[in-house]
Formats: sequence, structure tokens, C-alpha cells
Amino acid sequence: MRFTRGIGALAASAALALIAGAAASPAVAAAPTPLAEGFTTGSAAQASAGWSVESTNVAGMRTGWQGWTFHTVPEVVSTWGNSGDRGSFSRADGMTAVVHSDSNRPTTGRFSSVLWAPELDLQSGAGAVQVTFDSHYKQGQAPQTAQLVARFDDGAPVTVESFSRNRLDEQVSVAVPVPSGAGSVQIGWSYAESSNNWFWMIDDVQIGETAPVDSTPRILSATKPVAAAGATVPVKIGGLRQGQQLEALLGADAVSGIPVADAAGETSFSATLPAGTPAGSATLSLGGAGIAPASLEITVLGAGDAETHTTEQQIWFDGFEADTWTASGSWKTSTIADVIAEYGTDRRHAFTRASGRIAVAESAKAAFDGALTSAPIAVTPGDALELRLDSHYRKRGGAQQGTVTVSFDDGTQTVLRALADADEESAQLRLPFSVPAGAKAMTVRVAFAAAAASGSWMLDDVQVVRPLSALADGTTAQAVVDIFSDVQGATTRLSQNVIPGFRGMTQKADVLVSNGDLVSNGSTSNYSAYLAALAAGGGGQYGTVVSTIGNHEYYGSDGSATYQKRFLDTTGMRDVGGQGGLWGEVLVDGELPLIWIGSESYDYSAKTGSGPFVDFSSAQYTWLRERLDHWRAENKPVLLFSHHLLPYSVSGSYARFYKNDYGQEEARFAALLAQNPNVIMFNSHTHWSPTLNDWSSELRTDPAQAHAPTVVNTGAVTTMYGPSGDWEEKAVGGADPVGLRAALYDDRVRVTVYSFSTTGASEIKHVDVPLPTDAPVEPAQPLIDLGADTVVAGGELAVSGTGFPASAELAIELRSTPVRVGQVTTDADGAFRTTVTIPKSTPAGAHTLAVILPDGTEATAAVTVTAADPGAAAGSGGAGSTGGAGGSKPPASGGDLAATGGETPLGLLALALALVAAGAAVALRRRAVRR
Repeated sequence: MRFTRGIGALAASAALALIAGAAASPAVAAAPTPLAEGFTTGSAAQASAGWSVESTNVAGMRTGWQGWTFHTVPEVVSTWGNSGDRGSFSRADGMTAVVHSDSNRPTTGRFSSVLWAPELDLQSGAGAVQVTFDSHYKQGQAPQTAQLVARFDDGAPVTVESFSRNRLDEQVSVAVPVPSGAGSVQIGWSYAESSNNWFWMIDDVQIGETAPVDSTPRILSATKPVAAAGATVPVKIGGLRQGQQLEALLGADAVSGIPVADAAGETSFSATLPAGTPAGSATLSLGGAGIAPASLEITVLGAGDAETHTTEQQIWFDGFEADTWTASGSWKTSTIADVIAEYGTDRRHAFTRASGRIAVAESAKAAFDGALTSAPIAVTPGDALELRLDSHYRKRGGAQQGTVTVSFDDGTQTVLRALADADEESAQLRLPFSVPAGAKAMTVRVAFAAAAASGSWMLDDVQVVRPLSALADGTTAQAVVDIFSDVQGATTRLSQNVIPGFRGMTQKADVLVSNGDLVSNGSTSNYSAYLAALAAGGGGQYGTVVSTIGNHEYYGSDGSATYQKRFLDTTGMRDVGGQGGLWGEVLVDGELPLIWIGSESYDYSAKTGSGPFVDFSSAQYTWLRERLDHWRAENKPVLLFSHHLLPYSVSGSYARFYKNDYGQEEARFAALLAQNPNVIMFNSHTHWSPTLNDWSSELRTDPAQAHAPTVVNTGAVTTMYGPSGDWEEKAVGGADPVGLRAALYDDRVRVTVYSFSTTGASEIKHVDVPLPTDAPVEPAQPLIDLGADTVVAGGELAVSGTGFPASAELAIELRSTPVRVGQVTTDADGAFRTTVTIPKSTPAGAHTLAVILPDGTEATAAVTVTAADPGAAAGSGGAGSTGGAGGSKPPASGGDLAATGGETPLGLLALALALVAAGAAVALRRRAVRR
């Protein structure tokens, strides 16, 4: 501490200066003497004279260290230890002001504390206040903030400077513009929303009036904004003096209507991109009288495709962005942010699938009983469809129930799902149903009833699709990629479980992706251990190994550039993908585009493991945009790998640590994804278990999108994690390492996640992503043809079929009471031909022959069975025949069919009705689809 001046000394000095100034030059007022403080007169819990501390929620913190307190650096070290740079504040001299959060948390929640300097009278009219102090700040994890603030005339504090990275042992000096007419200022050091973070120490404070320098504009809105041609970009600028007029040029055109800076030195305005602005970037130049030049680069996106089609036809979509539903009871539409503001968290915020507006049924404040009904949806009679809806169901307190019902215009109603006594967080419900033969329209109804203070149900993104048919077992993929991530020292798991598990699969992949965090830190020893494990497990059997850079590759004290070079050199990525390695592209098996991206810098010494983690150059972003444009035009699916994830995308993405991975890159990256629903993005980082409902999801960064990219969480080779409380996470004990396989087929990309024990791979689950197409694709309909319209009981009947999956095992049943009469396997074209025997005991009358896939899909045809002549042998029902002499085969499976039509004449009536109904009429029905 080199300076000591309390408020009394300041006032006396100011008075003397004013008297001396008046005697020498009566016409000019002298500036008051600057305030200087070295904290020599303070004690542990008592600030120097005139200084004050405002703290909240410090109960439970160590006595003498609650919020801002006053200690020497040796006292800090002796109390908390010398690790973490505590003892390296060389600028400190004796007593310092300290707020220490590491291992010093309140009983519950987070604490905040502000250290206030004495109020300084502004007498000279100089226009600014110079604040200089020695500072030793170590960055903590979000949501903790550290700010230098100022308040004029006891008004609301305004931020002068934010501390968002490590800033150790430095002198800080900043000029604070004084608003017009302000008579006093008070400077504060705000340390807010902290719990078990690090520290901030300050010493040798000087505050005094000074002539203003040119204002330096600070961009308070997005620093990497994105917009389409013709769109408007909101801009907010700070760092100005009250009344200053900011000027801006967008390209060569002046931006009009910019307000003068307000009392906080801020102004907000909009800049509109001309309609013809090409994709790329546009520069917004900032300046004006007394304002230093600055600029803002705006990313300009071209127009996306007006329509999107896939091999899985979407019949209808509604994301609650418009008021198209009819509500009874207290159902309402809202946003996740508004729901949390009204009702609190309690896991409501874990609805990661939510985008934009959502439907909400909430019983926290009162009992609930109500329903939502969609507008009518046109459907085709006999169609096999699937209802999908994003759902976040919370069970709390008393009794509650939710139901999903489809109703048809022929009066038919079917309850597809009931939810009652268990949480089901952030799930996509996939509910198959069949359209009745007489129906042409349907509605969806969701109902929720709950006692007061029970749970809630939130919904989003409801759609009706004609789902993909089942993928036959053993189908060979056109392209295959094996994927793992987050090894971080778990090298035994990699070498003994994961890689051998992949290589033990029947179809071998030629491409392997390691999606970031290969190592625990960027040391050469970590890379050596990782590469040795990869080789020992069989990694050399892959033709191409793609490694993406995560955050742990940047961890250490050697600097970002050193760690980036080490990653590229040791993994060999400089020679992969054609772009130098941090980003690039390969075409898997000549069919499937695979793209990866990676952060180009991360300052670990400043951020110490906190986000944001992603920093893209214009070169990388432009390249990515162009490649995605190319593959979208080619109607190709794209596998996109990024170690880091966007908030509210997949499991874990709502947790505090993962909500800011992309930082200022988020807006333009999310906008780019919205234009490319053909993307399947693989994210890592969280280590969250793939058993969770939101392991994969459709990411609607534009909430109105009917089609959206699919995002998949890759889990981890090392320890798996899952949710703990509202915002935190915890390890999942005993979980095996996981890996994924992405496989391209004729109509889909299937992404399967496996757990790997020492005995091999076990599938956990999979998701099928339909392929992009130029126009809606009507799926091949399974059809069957009978060799005859009628057959004698005990006779044979020829059956053939087309439009089934290749190599599918089919069962053949005769109904009404089902009896198995045969089985058959389709050929490579999904066709078959066989002969079945009708049981002798089958009663005469109208019957149905059904051919059934393993997933429940079936094709049916009407057949009439006639009674066998007691005096003649049973005949065959071959093409065009109605029976005749000849032996018959025994039934494929035993059992007689129950009587359906009675004896003649009712049997003859049934026969006549069957013939009028066009003989072998074919209908398609889907009983159940496994996804």
C-alpha cells in the first residue's frame, strides 16, 4: 500500500486546493485531489474510513472472509494455501481488499459482494473519472461475474469493465465517462453469484477527475451477428459519453436514426442489410466526434430451401408457434424462460427438446384439468402412421395423469399413450396408429389432470409421419463410420473394450472418428498414452482416423498455439480432410460426407477450464457454409462432428457448465444449422449417458422449422455422467464405455450407440434419420397377391408379395381367430412366393390372410374358404382354381380356426358379400412399429 487517504483527508485536501486555487485564479475552479486508498486503516471485517461493503447470502462462509474483507497476501496464503496463484500478487503492499470464494461457500446457493469506494464529488467538469488500481483476479465458473461498476448521483450501477478471464497481478486503469450534469460518482468492485470459485484482490486505488479521451465503443449486442439479406440486425453499443452521437456505415451507406448515448453511455439501433446482399459478410463501421473508430462484422447467410423432403414423409407438423390448437382448462403456450420465471426450475428447465413456444399444463398453484385439441389433419384411409411429440412430464405431489388420443371423423378414438406415476423428461413420444378404413381426417388431443401442487406436462413439436419401414436384420450398409469421444486417460477402456468391440462387428468400418478430448491435457505424455492404446486396440486397421480437437487438448500452461500444433502433429491430422486438420471433410466409402470443425484457440491460463470454448475464424465458417450448401444441393446427408454442443440440444446441454460452449459463435452457427436439416451433428463434452431420453433429438434453432437437423450425444469412453439436482451433474457408477456407429442405407442413416464390455458390444438404442430427397417419397407399400379368390378347406393356396424389406422374415396367418399357416423370407428385392395349406377344420365363409413383418407391419387379402366335399379329397387352391382332387399338406402350425360365418345359408351369404367386395382386395395395416 503506497497511498493513504481517507474521506476526511480527501475533504480537507480538496478544501485547501479550492482555497489556493481561488486565490491564484478566481475564475477557474481547481479539480479536487484524487482519492487514494491502500487499505492501511482497515481490519479483516472493517473497511477503511468512507469505504463500505454490501454482501448478500454470506451465511456459512468462514468468519472474517465473508464477501469483501481485508488481509495481507501472506494471510491469504496461510489460510487458503499457496496453490492457484494466491501468493503471486507482487503489486500488493501490506493490506489488500480480498474476496475469496475457493473452498469458501455459503450454506446454500451463491453469494454476492460489492466493495464501494467513498463518493467523489465531481467539481471540475472535466468530463471523466480516471480509476486506477492494482488487481489480482482469477476467473471462476459461470454464473460468477466480476465487474468494475460506477454509480452517479446514487443512481443504478453501470458496468465499467467486466473481468471474464484470469487477470493476475496487473494494474488496471480506465477512464469512466461522466454523464452530463452528474454531481458525484461512486466506484465499486462487484463479485456476484459465486460459490466455490476463485478470488479477487485489489490494492492501491486512485480515483480522480480527468479530461475524457476518445470513447471506445463496446459492442454489447452479439459480437458475431448473423442475418439473411434483407434482414435487420439489432446493435447495442456502450462505452460512450452521455449525449455523444454515434455514426455508423453499413458498407458505404449511412445508418440513420441512431439515438444519442443515454446516461449509461449506451445506444441501441438497427442496421438493415440490403435485399441483394450476397452471402458472406458485411462490415458495420462505427465512429463519430470523440469516438474511436470500430467495426462489427455481420455474417450474411443466403436463403435456405423453401421446402424440405425426406424418405420419411411428414404428413403434418405444429410447433405451437401459432394459435392453431383449441384449449380447455388452463393449458397455455409459453416459453421455457417464462415458465421458469413463473414457477421456478425443479427440473422444468431440463426440457432440452423445447424450442420457441411450448404448450404448458402446470398444477403448481392450482388443480389442473384440461385438454388441447389440434386442428383437423387430412389422412388417407388405411394408412399406417406415427404420431410424434416432444414431451416433458414431471410427476410431483398428488395424483396426476396425461393422455394422448387420436380421433377420426368416422367417430373412432384411440388412446395412444397414458402417463401417470413416473417422470419422463425431455422425451420424444413415438406412437404408431392406423387410420380406419372410413376416415379422412383426424385430430390429436392431449389431456392432463392433476391435483394442486402436483406436477406438470410440457409439449412441443407435434408431427404426424409415415415412418420408415423396418430395417431387415443383416442388411449391409453402404457406408459405415465408428465413433467414440472423451477418452481423457481411460486408455485401458479404449484398447480393451471400445476398439476391439468395433472390430468384432460383422461389417467392418474403414473410418474411425475420435470426437475430441482424446487426452486429459495437452502434454506429450498424454498423447503418447492415447496413441499407444489406440494402436493396441486395433486402430491401425482403419483406413482413416479423424480426430477432432476438444477443450482438454488446450489444457495446460504452454499456450493455445503450442497445444494446437501438438494436436495436429501427433494425431497426423494435418494430412486429413484437405484443410489443415482442425476442420475438414472426407467422403466415407464414396457415399457419405463426413465433416468436422474445431476451435482455433482457447486460453486455458485465462479461462481455467470455463467456457466459451469455441472460436471460429471467418475462413473456417465460410468453408463450412459452402460445404453444407454443396451437400444440401446434392440431397446428401452430412455427418457433422463438433466436440462442443449448443445449449438446449441434447442431454446435459441445459447444465450450467455446457450452456456456453459456443459463446459468440452460437448465433451464426445455429443459423447455419437451421438451413441444413440434412445434417446429423455429433456432440461430445458432457459425457452424459446415452440411456437418457434426449440422447438424440431434432434441434430446431428456428422453432418454426418442420424439418430440423438431428443431434446425437456421443457419451464417453471415460466416466459417464447424468443429472444431479437442477443444474449440476454426477458420475454414473459402473457404466461401461460407449461408442457409436453411423451406417448409411437406401432410405436412412442409422445411428446406433453401444456399450462395450470386455466381451463385446451391446446395443443400447438407435435412431433412424431419413435421407433428404427432391420431392416427397411415397414408401413402397407391401402388397400380397393370392393365387385364387377361394380355396377349399384343407387345400393349398399360392401367396406372393412385393414391397417388403429385403431378407425379411414374414409370418402368414389365417383369420378371424389367427392361426399360423406358414412363414417365408423375402428376397433381395423384398419379394416372395410360397404356398400355404388351409386347415381342414376351417369353417366355410369369408376370411383374411395376413402376411406380417417382425415389427407388426402387415399386408392382408380377403379369401373365401369353401367346405370340403365329404366324399372327395381336399384339392389345391392354385391359380384360378376353387379346389379339386389331390393331397394336401399339413398346416404350417397347428390349431383349428374358430367358426366365423355359421352354416349355410349364412355361409353362402358371406361368400356373396366377399365376392362383391372385389375378391382379393388388399389392405395395408401397421400394428406396431419399433423405433
